[in-house]
Amino acid sequence: MSLPVEDLAANRPGAAVRRKLVELEPSAVKRFLARWSKAEDTRELRSWQQGLVGEVSTARRLRRLGRGWHTLHAVQYPSGTDVDHLVIGPAGVFALNTKHHKGKKVWYGDYGVTVNGGKTRHIPASQSEARKVSATLTRVCGFKVEARPVIVIVGAEQIKVRQVAPPVLLVPCEELPSRLSGMSPTLAPQEVATIYAAARSGNTWSE
Repeated sequence: MSLPVEDLAANRPGAAVRRKLVELEPSAVKRFLARWSKAEDTRELRSWQQGLVGEVSTARRLRRLGRGWHTLHAVQYPSGTDVDHLVIGPAGVFALNTKHHKGKKVWYGDYGVTVNGGKTRHIPASQSEARKVSATLTRVCGFKVEARPVIVIVGAEQIKVRQVAPPVLLVPCEELPSRLSGMSPTLAPQEVATIYAAARSGNTWSE
């Protein structure tokens, strides 16, 4: 008897992060109190909690996308890595990576993204993630599927983009719905439906 296929459309935003938080601290009370702690031994826990806030904030914005758009959250591979949000609509397929940089200054220049002057790996990590999504969906759909990498910035004090033709789209969370829906259509409705049907199946990401 075959097992039912997991429908990823039921995933909660930040599902993978929630599992990590429980792994780090099984006690719900201690996880709650850690939000206000400054202790060194809770630093990792607080970092993951901030990440969860970012993913939930992005998910809320994505609900504002209109008809014809579909969103999946916490699309996980067997390796444990996951795509924060996968968005499929008339303008294409987008692999979203949320970064919560509360109160910080984000700069996107010719040599990548810095946060308060410090270098990050946001660009190569996002590109690698999108390539993997593209390869997976192309294999399952039977036609070429291009996934565009997107970095969503949550809570930053300042965001400056100095890239003429950025290889990765970097978007403030609050601008996300308008930026995506304002793009020119590249997929026919049937293509959107086919890609979404493949993407929401747990079997698609199991290899």
